[in-house]
Amino acid sequence: MEPIEKKLTVNASVEKVWKALTDPAELEKWMQMQTTFSAEVGKEFTFKADPTEEWDGIFSCRVKELIENKRLVYTWDTSFINAETLVEIDLKANGDQTELTLIHSGWEKLAANQEQTKKAHSEGWDLRFVQKLKELAEGQLTTIK
Repeated sequence: MEPIEKKLTVNASVEKVWKALTDPAELEKWMQMQTTFSAEVGKEFTFKADPTEEWDGIFSCRVKELIENKRLVYTWDTSFINAETLVEIDLKANGDQTELTLIHSGWEKLAANQEQTKKAHSEGWDLRFVQKLKELAEGQLTTIK
């Protein structure tokens, strides 16, 4: 099954975008979820969304790879999907801008509803990664909305 892939250009330095990806306070602003993230390989962390009747609202993750200002990789699992998927974020400086690529793979591990779950996550990345991260890094988003 094909991974989710999102590409965007941000009008901000790689350092500023990296901070948005790895500083817990900044991360919470664009992800719009509480987090226990720590930029340390092997570190487990969570994102906490509003729970629903069917779901506790918790994403369980673990940092797999971390190359400052270049690459962040972490696992992504929740009781809703019940399978460990992988999120890879790569940064590349392009003058005063940053080129970002997010790849979220592992959908074939889901026991059921693969396409529906992948679609919901893709839409979530559009809202958060593509829109909110860009707004935060470019100075347009300063608080959780």
